[in-house]
Amino acid sequence: MALPSNEDISRLHRYFAIESNNEFWSLSESSANAEEKQRLLTVAFSSLYHWSEVGTDENKHLAHLAVARALCVNESKLSLQFAKIAFDYFDGTGADWIQAFTNAVLSHAFQIAGEQTNALECYERALAFQGLLSEEDKAIFDATFNLIPVPEA
Repeated sequence: MALPSNEDISRLHRYFAIESNNEFWSLSESSANAEEKQRLLTVAFSSLYHWSEVGTDENKHLAHLAVARALCVNESKLSLQFAKIAFDYFDGTGADWIQAFTNAVLSHAFQIAGEQTNALECYERALAFQGLLSEEDKAIFDATFNLIPVPEA
């Protein structure tokens, strides 16, 4: 068997990055059982790995956001590390839908870490960005946002 060319390897990384990312978002939009939670982690980290090889900075940071969300679903404090990476990259510069997602996921990560004040601030920013979204983007955002707990005041 011949070794794949660098072009083939890049094409495969891109293919698996997209497939992993799409599966992640499909799974993340509903309540998950234990097996699905594990699958969320697997495909989120897979997406991050493949985007790290061939993606743009935006692809890589959106993959960090997916990992953060998967870790939140699994109630891991490690979610905060990945959520901050995505938030710091996109803060003030990403499209409204990205701002909504980064604030929502960071809010959830702060809740898991027991940082309720920060969680509430991020949640309120997510709500503000939600109000700026088109109907289509809002429907996509809400599929995830509706699963994120409202922080206690």
